[in-house]
Amino acid sequence: MRYIVFLILALAGGIFIRLKKEYRNRILIVLCVLVIAMNAFYNAKMLKNMITFFRPVNQTFYQPVHLENGEYPDAFLMLLFKGRKVYVKNDKRYGENYGHRHWLFKYYHAFNIQWFLQAAEADVIPDDSLNNRTVDLELIDSDFTELGKANDMFRYIFMYNDLDEEYGNYFYYYWYYYEYLDDISVYVAPGDADANDSLFNADELVVMWNTIDGVENEDIYIMTKDYYDREVAGNG
Repeated sequence: MRYIVFLILALAGGIFIRLKKEYRNRILIVLCVLVIAMNAFYNAKMLKNMITFFRPVNQTFYQPVHLENGEYPDAFLMLLFKGRKVYVKNDKRYGENYGHRHWLFKYYHAFNIQWFLQAAEADVIPDDSLNNRTVDLELIDSDFTELGKANDMFRYIFMYNDLDEEYGNYFYYYWYYYEYLDDISVYVAPGDADANDSLFNADELVVMWNTIDGVENEDIYIMTKDYYDREVAGNG
C-alpha cells in the first residue's frame, strides 16, 4: 500500500511539473515533504512490529529479559511442555454455532493450542471434565504469573496445523491473531520451585482457557495437574 501511495504521488508530481513548469521547484519541494511525511507516518505505525534487540546473558534460548518484557512465551513453553503429559479442554467448536465470534474462531479454538503442544512433543490428553472449569480471579491474582502475550505464538501455529483450506495459511493467522484479536496473555502457576509438584518438576500439566460468551481472545492458564485437582477442580 505504501508503494502505491508513493507511485501516485510521483505520477501526480510529474503531471503537475509538465503542466506548471514555472513551479517545478516548488512542486518538487512539496512532493519531497509529502514523501517524508508518509515515511514518518508509516514508520511510527509500524514501530510496534519491531523486534527488540537484546544481549544474551546465558546460553539458554529463553532469556530473563523475555519474562521482564512479556516477550516470546513460546520459547519457554516449548521447553516446558516437552515430554510431559498435558491435559487440555476438549471443547473444539468445529461445525458448531460460533455465535458473535468471527467465523475463524471455530477452526482455531482449542485446535491451535493442541497443535502447538504436539509440536512441543507433549503427550496431549483432551479431557472433557475440564470443559466447564474456569480459573477463579482470586487464584489468578494470588498464584499465577503473566508469562507474556501469546498472539505471536498463535499466529505462527499455521506451521503445525493440518488445515488444507486458505484459513490454514499464514495470512489468515496473521490477520486473526495480530490485527483482529485483542491481546492474549499466558499465565503460569509456578508453585514452589523445590517441590516435586512445581511447574518445572511435575510430570503432568494442565492447560486451560476461560471461555466467556462472545469473547475470542481467551487467556491461557498453565498449572500442574496436582494444582488443578487441588485448587481448581477441588473448589468446584
